[in-house]
Amino acid sequence: MTFHTLTPHRLVVAVFLLVAGIVLMVVSQRRGWRPSLLATLVLAAVLRGGMLFLAWHIRPYDLYQDFWHAGLSTLHHQDPVLNAVRHQGWASLPTYTFLLAGAAWTVIHLHWSWLIVARVPAILSDLGVVVVVGALVTASGGSRDVAALRRFQYACSPIAILVSSVHGQLEPFCLLFAFAAFAVVLKGGQGISVRRTLAGGALLAIAISGQSWPVLFLPALLIALPSWRRRLQGLAGTAGAGAVLFLSMPLTVGTPVSAMPHLVKRMVSNQPPIGTWGWSGVWVQLHPTGLPPTQDPLWLNVGKIGEKIALLVVLIAIFWWRRAHPLDVATASVTALVVASPGIGLQYLQWPVPSSIARPTRLTLTAQIAAGLCAFTFYLPMNMLTSHNWQATNRVMMFVSLGVVLLMIAALPWGRRVWDRSRPDDFAGEGVAAQDTLVADDVSAEVRPPGAPDVPDATVLATGPLAGYPPQRTGRKVGSTGDIADQLGGT
Repeated sequence: MTFHTLTPHRLVVAVFLLVAGIVLMVVSQRRGWRPSLLATLVLAAVLRGGMLFLAWHIRPYDLYQDFWHAGLSTLHHQDPVLNAVRHQGWASLPTYTFLLAGAAWTVIHLHWSWLIVARVPAILSDLGVVVVVGALVTASGGSRDVAALRRFQYACSPIAILVSSVHGQLEPFCLLFAFAAFAVVLKGGQGISVRRTLAGGALLAIAISGQSWPVLFLPALLIALPSWRRRLQGLAGTAGAGAVLFLSMPLTVGTPVSAMPHLVKRMVSNQPPIGTWGWSGVWVQLHPTGLPPTQDPLWLNVGKIGEKIALLVVLIAIFWWRRAHPLDVATASVTALVVASPGIGLQYLQWPVPSSIARPTRLTLTAQIAAGLCAFTFYLPMNMLTSHNWQATNRVMMFVSLGVVLLMIAALPWGRRVWDRSRPDDFAGEGVAAQDTLVADDVSAEVRPPGAPDVPDATVLATGPLAGYPPQRTGRKVGSTGDIADQLGGT
């Protein structure tokens, strides 16, 4: 082992920090905690800041090289795509690079460490996502108490902590604006205004400008709008804001006008290397070749065909959940790409986290804990290994990733395929424990018909507001010992 970037003592503390977050996330579910927004943000900042303090010496290649050159290019009014140090370097609009340019300025003039300041925008964006998760619940009709619980659970999510504090990726930035778009649109409801519709589309465009993958949220956002007229307006808002961001590049980062078509091609064709996750990773491990996967013609063709198949899987998922709640569609679409793609980065595991926590299933927390522990292994302990030992461990982790993939599939909202727009969505409160509360024995058999008397406060309706939603098990005192799915699940 090598201790250049992480010592055993720091690793032990990092494990403790991550386990503390997981325990808080699970216990809050069982106890129905509802901390204030300030307390939640303080906890989120402590968890992320503590992980940054422990692991800031780790140097992810994209953060240490690609992000630095992108920020430096933007600081000097140069196009970050055209000046990338490698073909798979920066391949997005320069929206996020302005934040990186600010970080680069502090390195040059204040002599701060790039490995610290480059992660600050990701951490701050993730704190914003904490707020947005609560807004998603209330915008969908959930109570403030449930919103407080869900944002607290996101604050403790191991994936969110690792991606923002260790990897320093821009996923939190994309998620912040993408789900802010959902909150704006869902808050508008059936009578959403044109202004709110355009604002939702523009926010999603900002998310897409960070990286191209948030375009997967577009179908879900359009489903959230009540009519085709509003959907066309939302699409116009996204296209208009995206066009402004793209066409302004000659002014903002000095992009030559003649190079604009080339930039479009670079942004569309950018993809991670094959064999880093799931089925493709196992295939690469079982069938080694003389050339590495990034150069061998076999794997290059598998990667191109696999990406097309993965996009087809995404379309099938969107079609299957086309009548579901927009947050369920968002969860399904990005999860489909993560599990089917021939190559992903670990940061991709954060894509479905906000929407799945805001609208959980029984296995949501279980899947996120498993994915978080898998990402933790790659991010921290494996960074302490020599090259030979890393390769040996990586071969094992590729098979482990298959189990995480299966769990992510199982955690999808398979039983929620119909969204009743006329009813408030109190889904997020299902399964939330409350003190001295008993689950009624019989009220979960069916949804109350119109005109039926209100259920007493001492009981909890175990049925969901959606047609066909599976009822919860009843007749059990809340807080009693249940199976692992009940302890870790969302509903």
